[in-house]
Parts: sequence; C-alpha cells; structure tokens
Amino acid sequence: MDVTGLSLCTRYSYPPNSLSLCGPDKQEDLRWYSGSLQADKGTVEILTLFSTLYPYLRLIAEENKISDPFDKRVVEAYWIGNQLLKNIPLIRFARHLSDKLLLRKKMKIAELEKIMEKLVAGGLPYHAFHVTNIYKRTGHLNTPHTVETMDACIINWGKIDMIRNNLVEVTTQSLQIINKKLGFGKSIKRNLMLQGEKDILKSQLKTGNFISYHWGYVCDKLTSLQLHNLMKYTSLALKLANSDIAL
Repeated sequence: MDVTGLSLCTRYSYPPNSLSLCGPDKQEDLRWYSGSLQADKGTVEILTLFSTLYPYLRLIAEENKISDPFDKRVVEAYWIGNQLLKNIPLIRFARHLSDKLLLRKKMKIAELEKIMEKLVAGGLPYHAFHVTNIYKRTGHLNTPHTVETMDACIINWGKIDMIRNNLVEVTTQSLQIINKKLGFGKSIKRNLMLQGEKDILKSQLKTGNFISYHWGYVCDKLTSLQLHNLMKYTSLALKLANSDIAL
C-alpha cells in the first residue's frame, strides 16, 4: 500500500466529495485523511467507492503493470498527467469509457462517436480530458457540465501571493469561452481554502510556491515537473475539447 499515493489521492478527491458531487458519504472521514496527510485501509475503502476515479486508476495501473492503483505515479497520472498515460492502448481506453463508465448507456451514439474520435486524435485517460471532453458528469449528477462547473472541476494551478489563516491567495486563471473557444483568460486572484483548520500541508507552503487546486481547495504543492505536466496535459485536453465545442 502506497501511503504517499493514497494521501495525494485524498487531497484531490476530498474537494468534490465535500460538496457531495462524487464518492461515498464519508466527508468527515475523508477530510481528516486529507488534512492530516495520513492513510490506512479505511482510506482505500473510501477511495474505491468513487465511481469515476477508481476505474481510471485501475486502468492506468493495469496497463503500466503496477499492482497498486494508488501508487503515487498512477495517482499523479490521473490528476495532473505524466508519462504513464502514453502506455495505455486506445482500444483499452475506449472500452473503459463505453463499458466501465457506462457511457454507451448514458450518451447518444453520435455523442459517444465524437468522444471516440478524440481518443484517436490523442485523448488520454486523465482528469482534465474527462472533464472537458465528456460533457455529462459521471459522479452523482448525470447532468451536462457548464463552463463554470468545468472551471471548478479541472485541476487548476496558481502561484501563492499570501497565506492567512485557512485561506491561500493565488494568482491564477479561470476557464472561459474566448472567441468561441474554451481556454484560460487573463490572470486573476483567487482565495482558496486549505483542507481543514489543521491542514498539515500549510506548513510546507510559502509565498511564490505553485500549487494545484480543485473545487476551491488547495490540493498540493507542485514541483517544476508537476507544473509542466499539469499545464501540458490540460492544454491537450482543451485542444481536443475545442475540436467540436458548441457551448
């Protein structure tokens, strides 16, 4: 059991779970795991109940011959992107979407065909691709995404300007429709929440650090490589989304 990977996964999973958007009704437990950066068998039991997250982690792990779906490399691949994504055959990703996530039953044939075309064009099994290219949410709400929900749901990044109490002010960017294309607008300031009053990550953060965030919560302090990967794979997801966007 990769405790580091489990802890990292809770950091990204707790924000939508806190809003009852996905995962089991275990908000208080997941909040404790996330803020304390601890993990055990209970963490595994909670995270395996995420109906979209866990199948993705298993797909990435299996195709890279990694036994633990919560291995840190697998978790990073799904949430921010890394080299593991390139080892997954297109046919396996296609079956994952149509059969494992039941998109064949949830979408019209024409909608599913468009998604499959994006796989051929370079789509990879990570969070930003799913959010920006599969418009119907696959958590508890089987409803279409809007630009606002995509902006909140993608893993975004920002540079810390100030930390005060339980808030982190960052310079970042928001997802918008610009010239009929989905993309990031000009730099803005946002106040993000730490994950609990005693969030252990707070002691590791300082002004000038780059962090990732999800649904208004700080997830992780990013290394230069992680920031590069997050920007790279998010850019690819947006490029594919704009191939047929109609918002």
